[in-house]
Amino acid sequence: MLTKIFYGLAIVLTLAIAAFLVMFYNLARQSETIVNAGLQNNMLQDCPDRPSCVNSLSDLEQHAIAAFAVPDSMTEPVAAMAAVIMTMPRAEIIEVNDDYLHAIYSSAIFGFVDDLEILRDGEQLQVRSVSRVGFSDQGVNRRRVEELRRLWLQASKIKASIILVVKYAFNAQANFCKAAAGYSLSF
Repeated sequence: MLTKIFYGLAIVLTLAIAAFLVMFYNLARQSETIVNAGLQNNMLQDCPDRPSCVNSLSDLEQHAIAAFAVPDSMTEPVAAMAAVIMTMPRAEIIEVNDDYLHAIYSSAIFGFVDDLEILRDGEQLQVRSVSRVGFSDQGVNRRRVEELRRLWLQASKIKASIILVVKYAFNAQANFCKAAAGYSLSF
């Protein structure tokens, strides 16, 4: 009698797990076809009324996140951000121009698709990251943007260091030329 109950529970549990997995698989496939991105009136869209979105233009605490600062020396920050994004796992650039970038990220399990958008706004890059399906993302989009911020700051410091080295080398070469040839270089 106990064995029948055990087998019955095992079958019910197996069916429940299978149904759960099929549901997640179907949601993941659905997330491939829904696009939850694009500018509206040349601005990033507001976040939907669910916690699976962050937006640097949002006044709501659950969605608010800081924009990215653009270093003074950076002339093409959206292109630079695209290069940083491409270093992240499961990222794909969908659209990029001088002022706007749309990328997608796929989750490691089931392949859920999230949208990430960057919009140049003067000396800042506004950011929006949102899950295409589901209510909660367990903070995945917020963590992704913060990881992107860490990589952005790292890349900005490297670029600033390279610029300083190049300027130093140029100035040293110009000073050498002045001293050696008796004339000055002006660029």
